[in-house]
Amino acid sequence: MMMGSCTGVGMFFGMLGMLTPLIAIGAIIYLIVAKRKNSNLDEAR
Repeated sequence: MMMGSCTGVGMFFGMLGMLTPLIAIGAIIYLIVAKRKNSNLDEAR
C-alpha cells in the first residue's frame, strides 16, 4: 500500500518536473509571437 502511493506520488512529481519547463518554453514562445503580431499591426498603421 505504501509503495503504491509512493510510486504514484513520485510519478506525479516526475510529470510536473517534466511539464514545468515545457510550459515555461511554451509561454515564452507565445509571448514572442504575440509581440511580433502586435509590432506588425503597429507597423501597418
